[in-house]
Formats: sequence, structure tokens, C-alpha cells
Amino acid sequence: MSKVRVNPKLASLKPFPQQQLNDLFGWGGGSQLSAAEALMWRMETFPSASSTGTSLHFLASTPAWSDVSDFVDGLSKTVPRLRQRVQELPGAAQLPVWRDHDNFQLSNHLHRISLPKNSGMATLMTRLSDFASTPINTECPPWEVLFVDGLKDGKSVFALKIQHSLTDGGGLIQLFAAALSGNSYCQLRGSVLADLDLKSSKPREQGIIATPLSVIKSGLRVWQNRRDYDYSLASAQKYLKSIQSLNAAQVASGSRLLQRRSASNGYDLMSLPLPSMKLLAKTAQASLNDIYLALIIGAFQRYHTAFGVEDEASLPLAFPVSLRKPDDAVGGNQFTAVTYAAPLNIVDPKERIDIIQGFVRRARNEPALDFMNQLLPVAMLLPIKLTAKLIAQYSARLDVQVSNIPGMSQDAYLAGVLVESHYVLPPRPGCACMFAMISHQNVAGIALNYDPAAIREPKLLLSCVSDEFAALCAHFGIEQSL
Repeated sequence: MSKVRVNPKLASLKPFPQQQLNDLFGWGGGSQLSAAEALMWRMETFPSASSTGTSLHFLASTPAWSDVSDFVDGLSKTVPRLRQRVQELPGAAQLPVWRDHDNFQLSNHLHRISLPKNSGMATLMTRLSDFASTPINTECPPWEVLFVDGLKDGKSVFALKIQHSLTDGGGLIQLFAAALSGNSYCQLRGSVLADLDLKSSKPREQGIIATPLSVIKSGLRVWQNRRDYDYSLASAQKYLKSIQSLNAAQVASGSRLLQRRSASNGYDLMSLPLPSMKLLAKTAQASLNDIYLALIIGAFQRYHTAFGVEDEASLPLAFPVSLRKPDDAVGGNQFTAVTYAAPLNIVDPKERIDIIQGFVRRARNEPALDFMNQLLPVAMLLPIKLTAKLIAQYSARLDVQVSNIPGMSQDAYLAGVLVESHYVLPPRPGCACMFAMISHQNVAGIALNYDPAAIREPKLLLSCVSDEFAALCAHFGIEQSL
């Protein structure tokens, strides 16, 4: 792997670690988009199906604007993928590729706003909502940064808007783990990096540009060449039953409380003490993700009760499952989705956790777990408008989507300033709302993207999450404090 050269003129700061620079240089994977990434990219032209999300780093103070600009400049110089745009190839069956953007301008990707002095969260969320909801420029590398200062106590926010074709949540954390520093005096800075000619750097793996049809044929050959390949009817029936199990929520009717849909988005944030959540998981003999799912499902049970709707048995819900392996390229997308008819009629918290835990374990072991990714190459052969319609019908049957991203567990500094917490404003592809939790140090940062037509009382919903968390802690005898 090519090494990024560091200018030795830097005197006042420690040189940025070479290994982290190398990790940044390799971030993003190969030059061709996968079928899933291509689909997410092409769906960006349909506003209701956008998969662009926005990462928020809340900083303990306000770094100099020149330091923020220097950090983003350094990031774009050391990550070649961030100076590349998606290029469609001739022929309807071709998957698009990443190509260098010949006229990359940092000013097109880096923005700053200063709020009125000591502004509160309401003012901040209005500006962040505007930024998150503004479509990206598909002619440029699909990311933007907004730096916001003027918050109470001199704090600030670093917001990175990024299209899902670039990476999933796991890849996003890999990016920040390499770009951020463990101290304030060792920072990624474009001004102290030697000018990089990315075109003359060691080329990324190119390979043969594959079509969806060739991907399908290749996958069939791999499957058929397996020594344990089973051609039996029983095997086919088992696989089809697995597909049915993973998509059981698709045949369930959604909650009548959450049926309405609109093109609008609303965003809100809340945080919970991560140590308490981990202790809950340990006490309940469950995973942190099991607790998180139980928390959100229990909150919706409370939300329905608050509106006098107590006869809904289940809630169509979806959550991602990471397929990322240690030897996978950093960045990119390695996940699949599972749908779940989440129970809304269980009172006992431990029973609810046990049922959720059992479902998640079964889902992770289903032979058809990655069925959707295997099907996508076929979908790429269809006209994009037809594909968009089919996906919209699929997503509209889901009331809620839930995502959990394991974040950084150590101190992290951005432009020399300590990161206090991390959130991700998620996309909301057709469902009533989407929750995304990302951990940072001892904070579980939870962001909500909701459809105002479906979620009439978003503050009540977040209050239900807090109340359910308190009830879980009380049930298992856990302190809620950090």
C-alpha cells in the first residue's frame, strides 16, 4: 500500500501516525460499486428514497475555523475516495464506478454557520435539519461538511453528510477511528501533508467491470461448486422458508396509528448512559443490541397506550445486520436487513427481551440472511423507476427502522478539540420513523428521523423511550447514572 508522505516542516505538533494515514488511504474499497451501493446511489434521484445520512460530532469547545478547514482538507487529501464521484457506464446493465473528480474544490464541500451567541438545541436542530434534508450534488463526490459554532458554553458541532453508497455505519466509524486523534496535539492537517498526486499513487484494485448478469452467473457457479451443495427439494424448501421467516413482518399490517406518510422529515436527539445500558445487557443475559431493540419496542408500546391504541399486537420493524468480516476492505457497505413483527402486547420486560433475543439469534443463523443482497443484481436489470416503485412498496409496509452502530470507546479529538458525543441523523426510506444509536465513550447518542404525518408527537415518543429506559433499569435494579 502506498504511504502518504508527511511534510517534515510541522514543528509544534506531533506527526500524524503513519498507520492511520495508511488506513485512510485505503478507505473505501474497490473502484466498482456493489449492486446494493449502485441501487442506493440511483435511488438518490427519488427524494423519498434517499439514503443520505448526517454524522454529528458534538465538540467540547470551538476550534479555530482554520483548524477545521485544515482537518477537512487533510481528510480529503488522504482518502482518495473522498475526491471521487460516481460515474455511470454505458449500457443499462453496467454497475457504476468511482472515478477521480477532475475539478474537486474543497469549498464545494465545506460550509460554516455561526448561530446567535449561546443558541440552544432548538435553533441548532433547525439548521442541522435544513442541512441534512438538502439533496447532495450528484455531480460531485457525495459528501459535505457543515461546521456550526455559537452554541452555549462555547461548544460546536461538526456535521458530515454522506451518501450511503460511500459507506455503512461500520465503515463510518472506521473512517473516524483513523481520522481522529487520541490527543489534542496530534491532528490530521492538510497544510502539513505533502501535495499528493492521487492519480500517480498506487492504483486501487480495478479488475474487470462486471455487469449484474455476470455477477449472477458467478454467484451461481460458486454456489454450485460447493462440495456440500444440495440440489434436493428439501434444501430449496428450507431456503424459501428462511426467506419467508426473514420477511415475516412484510405480510403483517402496520399500526393504524402510524399509517399516514408525507415527504417531510423531522429530527430530534436524545442520549442515554451507555454504562447503564451495558449493565442492563449483562444482568438480562442479553446483548446491547437486544436491550436497544427492547427499549425502542417498549417505547412504542407506551406511545400507543398514550393514544389509547392498546390492541395492536405487533409493529413491522426492520434493523440492519452487519456482514463485515475482519479481512473486508475498510469503508464500503457490508450489511443486510432483517424485518421483524415486533411484539407490542408483552408487559414483562424480561419476557420481551428474551423473545427479541431469540428472534435475533435465529435471524443471524438463517441460511437466507443475505438474500436481499443476492437478489439485488437481478433488480439492477429492471428499469430504475420500476425498482424504485417496488422498493417504495416494500419500505412503506415498515413502520419503524432501527440502527445500532458501535462507536469509539476512547478519547477522540477533532481539529484539536475533544469530541463529547456522536450522533447520526439517519435517512428514513419510506417508514414512519427511524432510530439510530451510536455509542461514543459513555454516551449512547440516539437520533430520530420521523415523518410528521405519522409521528404526531415526536417529543412524546422520545419521552416514552426515556420512561421505558427508566422502567428497564428499575426492573433489573440498575442505576441510570454514568
